[in-house]
Amino acid sequence: MNKNCILILAHKNHNQIMRLINHLKTDFDLYVHIDKRNKLNIKSFDNVNVYKKFKTYHGGVSLVIATLFLIEEAYKNNYDRYIFISGQDVPLKTNKEIINFFDTNKNKEYISYESINNSEAMYKEMSFRLNSYNFGKLYRLIFHRNIRELLSNFPLIKRTTPENIYYGSQWWNLTNNAIKYILDYTKQNPNFLKRFNYTWGSDEFYFQSILLNSEFNNNCINDCLRYLIWGVGTPINFTIKDYDDIKNNINNNIFSRKFDENFDNDIIDKLYKDLENSN
Repeated sequence: MNKNCILILAHKNHNQIMRLINHLKTDFDLYVHIDKRNKLNIKSFDNVNVYKKFKTYHGGVSLVIATLFLIEEAYKNNYDRYIFISGQDVPLKTNKEIINFFDTNKNKEYISYESINNSEAMYKEMSFRLNSYNFGKLYRLIFHRNIRELLSNFPLIKRTTPENIYYGSQWWNLTNNAIKYILDYTKQNPNFLKRFNYTWGSDEFYFQSILLNSEFNNNCINDCLRYLIWGVGTPINFTIKDYDDIKNNINNNIFSRKFDENFDNDIIDKLYKDLENSN
């Protein structure tokens, strides 16, 4: 049986995170990064490694940096599979089912991706994200998109769209070889990471662009194995009303997101009880 680990980025909801950790830790080693801005007081224990190293911001390159940190820590122990989730995920499959799935699909890289060149409209939108400067939420609120685009075209600071860029979900499931390649590439090409400074959603470009431009592209399965429903700029928070919809989408997914104990804890309870009854 392969050795698997789970990497978790978290920033809120202590009880929800602990429930996720306690459910997974019986069968997986866990590496958890908690946003340094948050007051969550969760310490390392057993096979759960908890870090509070970086301030992470939605859509910022800080998410890439925190993810790379978790990857580096986990890679020291040479796992066969690295599963990357958020603290607001809930498993849809039992631990045993997840392990069996990856044992059966040992050499496949499960990561959603799409080339930004797939259409003119997509290229235009993604070029805006890549080239306009993201100085945080306040900056985006003060300056309309058109103003931000205009400011980004000043000659001294203008950026151009890199070639062969891919984007997709920041959540993925990768093999040890792919993880090694990402770490090596990052060390050998530091300017590639720097290029994503002040880029909105850099966590949705960085890993896809490295892997899809490598020998691993033939092993990449265009699926992150997550069930979610997009709202305006972010996935919706599921409620108990979504239970049937979630259960109808279990077959092709191992996790679902996102959930918030302060928004609707009943759906979280129900899904975990289903898992307990399946064991």
